[in-house]
Amino acid sequence: MPRSVEQLVNQNFLRWVEEQKVTSKRRSADSEQKPMIVMSREFGGRGAEIGKKVSAKLSFQYHSQDLVHEIARQSRVRRQLVESLDERARDNIEQWVTELMDGDTFAPNDYLKNLSKVVGALGRHGKGVIVGRGAHFLLDPDRTLRVRAYAPLDERIAYIARRRDLSDGEARALVLKIDAERVAFYRQHFNADVADPLHYDLMLNTSTLSIPACVDMVVRAFRAKLGGK
Repeated sequence: MPRSVEQLVNQNFLRWVEEQKVTSKRRSADSEQKPMIVMSREFGGRGAEIGKKVSAKLSFQYHSQDLVHEIARQSRVRRQLVESLDERARDNIEQWVTELMDGDTFAPNDYLKNLSKVVGALGRHGKGVIVGRGAHFLLDPDRTLRVRAYAPLDERIAYIARRRDLSDGEARALVLKIDAERVAFYRQHFNADVADPLHYDLMLNTSTLSIPACVDMVVRAFRAKLGGK
């Protein structure tokens, strides 16, 4: 598929997101987004662990892999295909657009549209922590605490090696692969550098801060930014 067509697909999605934001502003106060927390993370940066502990401390709902299941349910396609698109960017976009699963076509913009709907619904409910999925680009930044967890590459590799019982070489290859896929995903679909600190309210270096300290900082930041909303 020509590059220009791929760009058009992404531009149409971004335009659709903006239209959804305009529509949302016209809704009543009851349907507006409630305070939320979004955790972005480097692979092995322990952001999901922090998000889960924050949700427990605040008695919030924790949303991670369940988003994939909900998107798959709404799209009536196999979960494996959704996961192949989830926070990843693949080279052959033509395969994305033309692949048929159970009689349905599921293209990248279909995934993102459904993702935006699910994230928007979670935001209107509020009291939730969403991990990844570009939710910090889809939710209202004024009503969302946007957090990113990161750590030096070598420390993330060591953590993944321990957690998954991999050799250092295997862990390094996995971390580099997933890092690259996530960077490409955000660049392709949101035209953004996921590591840019300007996208976040709080950056956490998990190599110098303990997990309990990170959890406490997120809770304090959430209450400082959104406690009165």
